Amino acid sequence: MRYSSAPRCSACEHRAILERVTAEVLVAESGEILVPYDCPEGNGVHVCNPDFERGDRPAH
Repeated sequence: MRYSSAPRCSACEHRAILERVTAEVLVAESGEILVPYDCPEGNGVHVCNPDFERGDRPAH
């Protein structure tokens, strides 16, 4: 799965919609910089970088 070609979530700033295993791989490959979180609309799992994202970012 390529992150750039993953389906996008219209409810969450068009973040990639990921399966949990895929999100966990991305988190590990980022050196734990990325943080996974469940989509509040039930559209799988998203990842974010809380050090750079401001505003309505997910709590972790």
